[in-house]
Formats: sequence, C-alpha cells, structure tokens
Amino acid sequence: MPRIRAANIEEHKELTRGQILQAAQELFQAEGYTETSLGDVANRIGIGRTTFYEYFTDKEDLLCSLVEATLPGIISDIIANVPRDVSPAEQLSHLAIGMVEFVSTDAMLGRVLHTDASRLSPAAQLRVRATHSEFGNEFMRIYMQGVGSGTLRPYPPDLAGRFLQELMMSAARSLIALKEPTERLSEVTGSMVDFMLHGLST
Repeated sequence: MPRIRAANIEEHKELTRGQILQAAQELFQAEGYTETSLGDVANRIGIGRTTFYEYFTDKEDLLCSLVEATLPGIISDIIANVPRDVSPAEQLSHLAIGMVEFVSTDAMLGRVLHTDASRLSPAAQLRVRATHSEFGNEFMRIYMQGVGSGTLRPYPPDLAGRFLQELMMSAARSLIALKEPTERLSEVTGSMVDFMLHGLST
C-alpha cells in the first residue's frame, strides 16, 4: 500500500490527484499531449500505473480533468477584463482578443487543446466544450445586447456564434503557426476585430 502523505486517506487522495494534474500540465506543456505517456506522468511524481488508474481512467480523462480544473477560471478572468462602459461592439472586440491571446500564447491549455481536441473522443470533446460555456454565453449576451440597441446586425444566434467562433479560431491558428506568436499578435487580432465588426456593425 502506498505511503500516506497526509493527515488522512481523503487528504492523501486529494494531494495525489493534485500532483498528477500538476505533473500532467508540466509534461503536456513541455512535451505535448500526444508525446506524453501515462507512464511519464506517473514517474514524474513517483507513483505506479496502478495507482494512477485509481484517479483517472485514461489520458483523455486526465486531460479533460485538467481542463475542467483550470480553464473555467481563465475564462472568467477573460470575461472580467472586458470593460462594461463601452459599446457592445467594443466589448465583443475585447472578449475576442482575450480569447485569441490565450489560445495562441498559452503553451498548455491554449495550444494543446487547439491542436489535440479534435482527436479526442466525442465524449471527451463534450467535456472540453462544456468548460467554454461561460465564454459562449457571455459572447452571445453581449451580441444580443448590441442587436437590441440597434448597433449590431441581427443574425440567427446559432449562426452568429458559429461564424464568430470560427473567426477567432482562424486568428488563433494563424498565430500558433508562427515561431513567435507575440510578434504579430496585435496585427492579427486587429485584423480579426476589423473583419468581425465590418460584418456585425450596422
């Protein structure tokens, strides 16, 4: 039986789970999700594969659990940084820029998810998408506010959401392809915003 490293078994399990998630985050960032094995993660913190499976069913479950533990907080911060004393169009711009900056510059969550999420199982993709729900809801709330005020063009909400998401992801892909994304971050996000507002503004 593994040595208990906390005051009781429950604390020990919570500690071990947190260490596994931390090790996974470090390895996914350094080596990439595809290149990292479960053995790599287990060895990083000195546990056996059997112990690993007491906490996570497989590598997809590990990635999804890591995303669920960290991404909602990042999304909340992006939303919180959007100024509320500007027009809906400007709020959408701030929100879109915040997301593209995160996706293109965060080596773990942003880039790993963007490059590997499409290869995950449907169930895992649903778990990952659920962590973005606050962002999508806020984006549509601001958009509908702009439509209601007459400053943004009305489109079917599902189509508007899909088109805007694809625009943001296209901008992020353009940056991820670069060796130094930050060098063209302002140029790409500026062009994205111009394109977005040209299509939405009345």
